Parts: sequence; C-alpha cells; structure tokens
Amino acid sequence: MADSSSSTSAFVSSLIFNGCIAAIFTLAFLTLRPKDRRVYEPRTLDDVKTLKDEERTESVPSGYFRWVSYLLSRPHSFLIQHASLDGYFYLRYIALGAGFSLLGIILLYPIILPVNATNGRNFKGFELLAFSNVTNKNRFFAHVFLSWIFYGAIVFTVYRELYYYIMVRHALQTSPMYDSLVSSRTLVITELHSEIMNEEAILSTFPRADRIAFAHDETELQKLVGERTKSAQKLEAALNKCINKCVKLKLKADKKVGVPEVDGDKLEDYIPEKKRPKRRLGKWKIPFLGEKVDVIEYDANKIGELNEDIHDLQAHWDDTKILPVCFVQFPSQLEAQRAYQTIKNRLKGMYSRAIIGFASEDISWGNMELTKPMRKSKRTGANAFLTAMIIFWAIPVALVGCISNISFLTSKIHWLQFIDKCPKPLLGLITGILPAVALGILMSLVPPIIMLAGRKSGCMTVQETDLYCQSWYFAFQVVQVFLVTTCTSSASATVDAIIEDPSSAMTLLANNLPKASNFYISYFLLQGLSVSSGTLLQLVTLILSKFIGKILDSTPRKKWNRYCTLAKPSMGVAYPIMELLVAIALCYSVIAPLILVFSFVGLSLMYLAYIYTLNYVQGFTFDSKGRNYPHALFQVFCGLYLSQVCLIGLFIMAKTWGPLVLEIVALVATAGAHIWLKRRFIPLIDSVPLSAIRYVYGENQASYPSDQGLHEVKNAIDEVEEGDIKRDQVDNDDENDAGSLEYRLHDNAVGTSGKELDRKETLAGNNDLEKGDREMEDFESAEMDKPNEDRLFVVEREGAPTVGSESLSSKKTDVFADNKQIGSTKRIPFSGGPIREWGPEKPKSWRERVMLYFQPSKYYSFEEVRSRLPTVLETTVEYVDSELDCAYTDPSVVDKDPIIWVCEDPMGVSKQQIELAQEVGADVRDENTAYDEKGRSQYTGDPPDFEI
Repeated sequence: MADSSSSTSAFVSSLIFNGCIAAIFTLAFLTLRPKDRRVYEPRTLDDVKTLKDEERTESVPSGYFRWVSYLLSRPHSFLIQHASLDGYFYLRYIALGAGFSLLGIILLYPIILPVNATNGRNFKGFELLAFSNVTNKNRFFAHVFLSWIFYGAIVFTVYRELYYYIMVRHALQTSPMYDSLVSSRTLVITELHSEIMNEEAILSTFPRADRIAFAHDETELQKLVGERTKSAQKLEAALNKCINKCVKLKLKADKKVGVPEVDGDKLEDYIPEKKRPKRRLGKWKIPFLGEKVDVIEYDANKIGELNEDIHDLQAHWDDTKILPVCFVQFPSQLEAQRAYQTIKNRLKGMYSRAIIGFASEDISWGNMELTKPMRKSKRTGANAFLTAMIIFWAIPVALVGCISNISFLTSKIHWLQFIDKCPKPLLGLITGILPAVALGILMSLVPPIIMLAGRKSGCMTVQETDLYCQSWYFAFQVVQVFLVTTCTSSASATVDAIIEDPSSAMTLLANNLPKASNFYISYFLLQGLSVSSGTLLQLVTLILSKFIGKILDSTPRKKWNRYCTLAKPSMGVAYPIMELLVAIALCYSVIAPLILVFSFVGLSLMYLAYIYTLNYVQGFTFDSKGRNYPHALFQVFCGLYLSQVCLIGLFIMAKTWGPLVLEIVALVATAGAHIWLKRRFIPLIDSVPLSAIRYVYGENQASYPSDQGLHEVKNAIDEVEEGDIKRDQVDNDDENDAGSLEYRLHDNAVGTSGKELDRKETLAGNNDLEKGDREMEDFESAEMDKPNEDRLFVVEREGAPTVGSESLSSKKTDVFADNKQIGSTKRIPFSGGPIREWGPEKPKSWRERVMLYFQPSKYYSFEEVRSRLPTVLETTVEYVDSELDCAYTDPSVVDKDPIIWVCEDPMGVSKQQIELAQEVGADVRDENTAYDEKGRSQYTGDPPDFEI
C-alpha cells in the first residue's frame, strides 16, 4: 500500500510540477515570439547574414497556435528544404516513436489491461494494470501472443522505414544538385599500401579519373595556423578592450567638470604601458610562472612572424611527406560510384577503407596520417575508455535510482528518516522530480566527452564522429538511464526481503520489476512537458541575447556572431535521447502498458517543439544525408531485445514454461530479422545503383531496380566494366603510356596516362587564391512540342549519356521548368531523361491506405519519392578548375591571414593601432564599426573577413 501511495503521489507531484513549468514556458513563448524574432524566428530575418537564401523560411502565420496547424500541414519538400534532410529524418523518427506508442495502445490495451487488472494480487495505483498483478499463469499466454503481434508490427515498420530511407538517399544522390557536387564524384581511399602510393598506380586502377590527389603531412603547418589563430583572438580581445576603455575615459572627461582633460589619438595618452593587458607565456597556465608579456605588442609581432613562416610552408606544401590517403575525382557520379562499388576487387588487400560523398570540410584532416594499426589502437583505446566510463558513471546514477525508492532508503539509513515526515506533495517531489532532473543533468555531461573520444579515435569525417557519438551516447543512456536505474529502483525495494527469505527472490523481483516503470512515467513527463516547452522557449538563447550576452560581448565580432550565428543541432547527441525514450516505451509496453500513454504524449509534444525549432530557429549543420536515421532504426531493436529479455526473465521468475519457450522463439525471430535487415539495407546506404543513375540520365532500357540495387551492388565486379576500360585504352592510345606496372591491383588493369596535376602552382600564394565561382543555376525553360511519352528533358553535361545525342556542350537546360514546387504534379522529370508517370494514384480510402502500407515498394516508388524533394535540388553547382584542383587539400594550406577587427573610435586610437600592426605584418581593421553615445562598440556591417 505504501508503495502504491508513493507511486501515485510521485506521479501527481511530477504532473503538477512539470505541467506548471510547461504552462509558464509555453505562455512565455507565445508572448515573446512575435516581439523577439531574432530568438524565435531568426531564419525569417534578412539581416542574419550567415543564412543562404535557400535556408531562409517565410514568417510564421500570426496567431498564438496557427503555427501548429501550419507546420503540421507542410509537405515533405518544405521540411526537407527548411529543416534539412537530417532534421527531416529526425522529426520522422520522433513521429515514428509516437506512432509505436499509439500502435501499442490500439493493439494491447483492449486485451492486456483487463488481463492484468482482474482477479490478481489486488495491487493499487498503477501497479493494478501491470504485469506483476497477474496471478493466473495461463494469462501470461496473452502477454506472449500480444508481444508477437506488437513486436512483429514494429519490425515490419522498421523495414518499411529503411526501405523509404534508401529510396530517399538514391533520389537525393541522383538529383541535379547532388549529382553535380564534387563530393559525389570523389572517392577517398585510406591506408593505402606503399606500392600504390603514386599517381600512375591509381590511374592504372581508375583510368577514368579526372584528378588524383594525395594527402600530405601538414602537421607543422597545422600547428602554426593554430598558434596564429589563438594569437589573433587574443590580440583582437586586447585591442578592443583597450580602445573601449579609451572611449569611456574620454566620455567621462568630457561630461564631468573637474576631471582632468583627456585627449589624444594614441593609446598611450589614455592607458599607460604598465596597465595594458598582460599574459604569461608557457604551455601550462600556472600562476606566477612564465615570462610576462604585453599582449598587444607580443601577439602583433607573433602574428607577423607566423604569417611569414606559414606563407613559406604553404608555398611548398606538397614537398612534405605523402600520407596513405588518396582523393580520386571522376568526371561524373556514375564513374565515381562504379569505382566505389568495385574497389574491393580492384585493390584487394591494398587499402583499408573507401568512402564517397564527403566534402573537404567534412574530412578530419588531423587523422590523415594514421596507419591501419595506429587507427585500430586509437579506436580500441577510446572504446576501452568509454567502457570504463560507463562502469564508473553507474555509481552516481545508481544513487539517483535509489532516491526514486526513498522509502527503502529511509528504513535502512536512520538519519534519513526525517524524510518520511515530509508532506506527501514534498515527498512526491523528492521521489518523482529530483531523480529525473538529476539523471538528466548527469547524462548531459557525457556527449562532449564522447565527441572528444571520437575525434581522438581516428574517425575520418565529422559524420563518422557524429555516428560514433550516437552509438556510445545511446549505450550510455541504455546502461545508465535504463538498466542501472531499473535495477536499483526495483532491487532496492526487494533486497531486504530476499536476504530474509532467499527462496522468494524470483517472485519478489517479478513483482517489483514492473514497478520501476513509475520512475519512467516521471521521466516522460519531464521530457514531454518541461523539456519540450523549454525547447520552444529557447531559454538559454533568450538569456544570452538579452542579459549575459550584453555583458560578455564587448567586441564588434562577438556582437555580430551573437546576432548572425545560429545554434546548430548535433544529431549524434539529439538522436540517442529520443532512442532511449522509444526503447523505454517498447521495453515496458507489455510489462507496464500504462507507460505507452505517457510516451505517446511526451513524444508528440517533442515533435511539435522540434518541428518549430528546426524550421525557424536552428541553422544547418554538416550534411549527413540523414545517415543517423537508419542508425537509429537499427537501435530500435535494442528496445525489442530488452523487452523480450525482461519478459523471459519474468516468465522464469513466475515459473511459467509455456510462455517462456514461446518468448524465446520470438527473441530468436527478432534477432534473425535484425540480421536480415542489416544485410538487406546497409550495403545500399552509400552506394547508388548505376542503373538508377542511368535511369535518371535517360538511358534507353534503364530503370530503377526492384530490389533498390542490392543485387547490383553486391555483385559489382571488375568484369562489369572490362569493355569500358578497353575502350578507354583505344581512346587514349595517342597519350603517353604509364608503363607496365607490376602491382597487385586487378587482373585486367590497363596502364594509361593521366592529366598532369600541377596543384602546386595552383596553391602557391594561396592567400590570393580566389574561392572561384560556384554558381547555383536554375535551369531555363525547355520546349515541349512532343507528346508526353516522347518529351525529353536534358541536363547537358560533357560526356553525359542522353537519348538521341552523342556529344553535348557544358550548357545546362531546365529539367523541371513548369513545376515551381516538386510534388505539385503527377509527373516527375528526370535529369537527362523523359518524363515518366510515377506510381499509383494516392489512395482515397482507408482500406487502400492500409493495403499500400504493407507494400512499400509501391507506396514509396522511386518516382514518388523524387516528387517529395524540394525544387532547390533541381539546380546544379559549377566549379572552376582552380577550385577543383584544391578541392581536397588540408585547410591549413589555403588558410588566409587573420584580420583583427576592432571598433573605430572618434579619437583615432584604432587608426594608430592599425598603423602599428601593419609595421609588424599584422592586419588590423576598423571598418563597419562605430561607438554609440554611451561608448559601446557597435557593428554597422559585416566583418572584413566574412564569407558566406
């Protein structure tokens, strides 16, 4: 009775507490949203300069709640463009989790609640509806068969979503924009064997390659660039601090009578040299140790010296050691994918990994020098560190779990007995809210550590680091938030009784394990009410922009960054939080089904919060192409495994063998489905079927493969393009032969010469290197005089295969001129191919919808999925040769000299500092700045080094 009373009071206290917070936060959001657009609608503002045009969003409809219906009614193309593809799939995952909960309510509640509630142990409160209230062992068959149906539906839905994701990836990759990106046609090969670390060997393997570049050891250059960046930041802060002080002294002297007149245009006229900013040199910041220097003088001179050293290293960047990483650019995505899918047979045992679709800014250049053994040892060390961290992190988390069962603690720890005398509402706060909040704080400290471990473990790209964080943070969440908390919460209530009567251990654990769900009900209330409303309110951003930012931001650059730089989501951190909520809901769906109501409400509210935030508040992060989504879908199986293992354990404790055997069968079937899904879909995530690319190009007899290209990708072998290679040899017989190279590449490799890549000349004097014109061209309208079935839409590209054309110029022609919004028509154009009718008509009846739900190949046809893409993907990206030549070069090679941005003062101190800095080789500027009447620095334009 006490336990049920405690659980009820904890629930009521959590509901009231979180409900009040949600009401306050939501009311504040609705009130402040129209008044402070920078905090709540920054994506709609024209003066937020860091946004590209395609990232901007139209203003939210007026009215307190009209944004809800507006956003919920937006088409897929809107969400993909304005929330990004990564944000779109994140929203889809949250909706999927809410859908799982709703499905469980529909399937389980009509049967399982009466089975649990009637003729049982007469528990009170939430325990009345839980598994532990059942006494008749035959009733456990209901739990088994319902779990079969529910978990089977979950597995099929995961299959359906994986099918959809692969279709979206293929549609995205074959869109004109992604097809034209240099990242889509660049193959990155790591840990190459020393025998093939030269251009001739790579060209003999990939004779159709356009450009070949090797990574170089730029460790010294990277170090100097890092030092220069730190010195520039310190110099800018010190100069602005001094000039701000000069202006305030001048204003004070002008306003007050009797204060000595302060005048002059030099820094020394206002601040004596001994009072200028100082710092101590040395790697370790130990008080009173290290030489003390004047920041302005020292760092200005250091920047000038570093500029000279960096320029020299940048001019001879390719004289350094070649690293075992190669970047192979191809003329088209078709050739790049052909190479990617056949590389295992071309370079057997001669490399470690091959990746495709990653831009230069995505590459972790600091990990380029790692060999395969070094990378493996670093990954092992990082994994061992995080494993140990999980173990030791369990100690404070276990304490949190014990607090949720405070009655046990007070009975065993006498000095805590005063807690029992607290009023029930206060006791409910302690048992319901304190553990959930403490657990949330504990887990928020984990992601930065995992991210650091991922970078140190040798991850090749920022996307790989993000996925590494997603995997390990989810492991942390499952172990700490679920396993440790569940075990401590349930075991703490039974350990005393087990000690007194060990034979009752099975029964006691079976009765108390479902009761641990009471903690997670409070956890769902915290996430669904407080966290979701807090996400809408943007409390941290609001406080920083209105209060703390005004104190901390004392330079024009800091103020510009505060206004123009948007927060960006980290999917590797965001996904595990939702994955845990889904796992908890699935695990307790049969054991304590009441939790499904709270998970449905909580996830639905989280969806509303994030659909607003991702479309109007947060900016775009690096492009993962939704890669976190299939990762999260596979981790749904963790929740299924936990649920089935818990049921098996409960059946063992209850000594009911029939349901036990049936649940073991279900567990084996789930594992089999998991393995099959991984084999079915993982090979297709980064591979685009060549037939799909040809289909989009409009080749005759080309079509999208019915199995999404699985057979084609798995069976890609060198013989597929043997004829193509021979044709290359004939076409290039007038060029210099590369010689007969004795490499273990592939049996039919033909030596051929490549283009001379004079990247050194391109990158010398890199500070004057222009970024090049990257033009986003909308296609111009095409004539359509033929019948629909004969119409041809062509993206004319050099060497692209087309219908009825042998050679094409580089001019581009519209592929979709008449459709301003993709999806508004029943036909979808293909770049370089004829318009083809897509898929079945949208079902009108619920029966048709249900039938097509079980036929994802029809419901999510390639043409239908392409129709969901935004029109911005119908544009292309063009590069100039100089940009392609240095597309995959260490950023330090092209790093520009830093510009120190200070505020222009009316006395002329900033002008004096600009002249002094120029004498030692530092670049200081005061353009687009001014002081207001109160002596506060302001920016009037963009920083001099700003480039969007």
